[in-house]
Amino acid sequence: MVSNKLINLISSNTDKLCTQWTSQVKKAAPMKSYQKLSDDELHRRNRRFFENLVKWIEQGAAHDEIKSYFSRIGKERYQENIPLDEINFGIIIAKRVLWDFILSEGFFSNAAEIYQALEMITIIYNFFDFGLFYIDREYFEEMRDTLSKEGISIEKAVFSPHTTRVSDKDLESMFGIKIDMK
Repeated sequence: MVSNKLINLISSNTDKLCTQWTSQVKKAAPMKSYQKLSDDELHRRNRRFFENLVKWIEQGAAHDEIKSYFSRIGKERYQENIPLDEINFGIIIAKRVLWDFILSEGFFSNAAEIYQALEMITIIYNFFDFGLFYIDREYFEEMRDTLSKEGISIEKAVFSPHTTRVSDKDLESMFGIKIDMK
């Protein structure tokens, strides 16, 4: 089965993926804040990321856990003063590292395997996309709380009067999936 093969590939090569991600982060010009962290810290953070990806694939759509995980990242990175564009670029690098690795390992050997893997590809893309969404949303929520304590309205500082927040319900209807598993 393609999903088991992919899970095994990622699980057995997590250190290699993390090392590649860390190397690319250290070289990427926009990643100044992340570059101040040690290689060990970057590796540790990215390991959790890939472990959660494997869990996401194995369990299907455990959206509440993924939402919680990525929301926590958004809040923590805001508190660490890491710019949002660096956080998002880190996710993009992780996605690129994963796909480059999958392709370099010859994971898809024929058209039939690619067709079978479409569901897995969708699950992986959703992981990265929802990750970006929840990180950004929690980052801005944390910013709103911080600014509010200082008497500053983030809505007036950041959002235009025409800005519409995307809710979990909006995502559910757009993607035809259930976000909260309550």
